[in-house]
Amino acid sequence: MVRLEHKAGIDIVYELALRLYPSCLESFREAVSNSLDEGSKKVGIQASRSEVIVEDWGEGIQDLEKFQTFGDYTKSKRGGETIGMKGLGKLSLLRMGKNVDFRTNNGKYGIEIVMTPEYLDATMGAKEEYLEHQGTRVNILNPAEIPTNDELSEYLKRAFGLRIADGVEIILNGTSLTSKVDKNERFMFRLKGGIDIVGNVKQEKKGRGSLDIYVKHVFVTSILVDPERSFGGWVNCNDLIPTTSRNELVKDKTYDDFLDHLKGYVGRFPKREEELGRDEVVMGNELSKLMKSYLKDMKLFPQGKIPLGKGTESTLTALGTKKLMQKATSKKEEEDKVSEYVKLHTLTKTSKPIRRTTKTDYGIMWIDQDYGSEKEPLFYVEPNIIVRNRTNALYSFALKNKPSLGPKWLRLLPYLSRVAVSINPDSKKWSREQTNLEVDKATCYFLKQQGEL
Repeated sequence: MVRLEHKAGIDIVYELALRLYPSCLESFREAVSNSLDEGSKKVGIQASRSEVIVEDWGEGIQDLEKFQTFGDYTKSKRGGETIGMKGLGKLSLLRMGKNVDFRTNNGKYGIEIVMTPEYLDATMGAKEEYLEHQGTRVNILNPAEIPTNDELSEYLKRAFGLRIADGVEIILNGTSLTSKVDKNERFMFRLKGGIDIVGNVKQEKKGRGSLDIYVKHVFVTSILVDPERSFGGWVNCNDLIPTTSRNELVKDKTYDDFLDHLKGYVGRFPKREEELGRDEVVMGNELSKLMKSYLKDMKLFPQGKIPLGKGTESTLTALGTKKLMQKATSKKEEEDKVSEYVKLHTLTKTSKPIRRTTKTDYGIMWIDQDYGSEKEPLFYVEPNIIVRNRTNALYSFALKNKPSLGPKWLRLLPYLSRVAVSINPDSKKWSREQTNLEVDKATCYFLKQQGEL
């Protein structure tokens, strides 16, 4: 038997740089993360079409061998709040240019490293030969892509909002970035294995039931936790694992335990009270029936818990008219009296729980949220939630009473088809081409169901 080591071609470096990180925004995030991991409390960024410079005042590059290594967990072994894990972040800089120049002063000697997709050229000299102060400066000439100043500013303020609030200075094109994140955190709960979760979660009148999730006090993603309740804020868990692109979280056992505890924690916040128009109810019923039929014929059965009210809800209001539901002889009979999709709201104060979402017999919960242009008019949240984004302009367009625009359900059909395809767990493995083909098939299915095709 001959044991052979893995051997990667030189093209893999550029492939990783382009494919792992969606845009050059991630390149700037990774550069700032590396600066913070080297202990710098100040990062200066100059970004223009002619040049990109990222400069810090940290420890500098201490070990050339570690710098040239990527794909292992060298950085994560440092412990503490080291942001990087596998040493891949620096490769993202190759998105902006195929020659990335690092100049560093580590307090003992200076190093200049030129990184390309094929190699690293390193030259050593006196400690101040390449950089007059201890730290590192990254330089990229004539970057291939660059975000606008406003876009980069907003992105960095969100990614490092907690770090900025805690004293880190990030200067973009001469302006220090500010943070609106409330850095005050409190202990929330403890997971298995003694993992403490901290954060700042508050009741908010316009809260949408979602929270910003941080790892090592750096923003990763937002999670819709309980769409029926009015709260907002952020949560930090250092034991969650971001995906390599750092835009999502790995769905492992720690994540599942974290999410279960988080759903229990937010149960203390009040439920939202909103009115729903008749046109929305009619359109919601139609969309729900189409989705039920599709999932049944495709043999898709979403799994997951559906949050409901506490106890039997007897005081209900639909479209401004108060109803008292008669006591059903069984739970099944009571559910059968409620249409497939109907969101019932109270217009008068009551201490009794109110039905706010539909429990369906096909595993899906339909909810209403206000995300504006941040989200599509209809989108899917695992494991079993379909969100109607009421403040999206296209959603408002779908509700216009103009027969010339066609049926209201038809105006949301492209989004309903994408949602239907997203519910299929196999969709995560599909290529873009296959996904588009499946969306086309779903669209044809819905049109046939409605007798339009």
